[in-house]
Amino acid sequence: MLSQGLRLRVGPHATDLCAVEDLSIGDPIWDMATERLIDIDAMACATLDLQQLDDLGLRAMTIATPSGQGFLALASARIMAPAPRALPGFAATNFFRFWPEARLVAEVEGRPVLFRTGLV
Repeated sequence: MLSQGLRLRVGPHATDLCAVEDLSIGDPIWDMATERLIDIDAMACATLDLQQLDDLGLRAMTIATPSGQGFLALASARIMAPAPRALPGFAATNFFRFWPEARLVAEVEGRPVLFRTGLV
């Protein structure tokens, strides 16, 4: 899942960026792997704190943005992962989850992120 404040590439040019909170169902995201647009079929939003992320088996990873920071919520192996620790600047945050029409390698703040239908 992606926190508000992160930007995704939504077109063929590196400057074609859109804040995650401005996207909705039906909007396209640029797929780095196939170099084409992939539509968002479904999406969800939730405000989560570190304990709620942990309850879902997710860990927050800080991503620097031009306006501060955002977070990726990544699936973790709960048995092997250490207990969640405080992250500087982290408070309850809006996270967005997308279900694209197909496998998607999105560019999030210049980093490739693999989206797969049906996975956390």
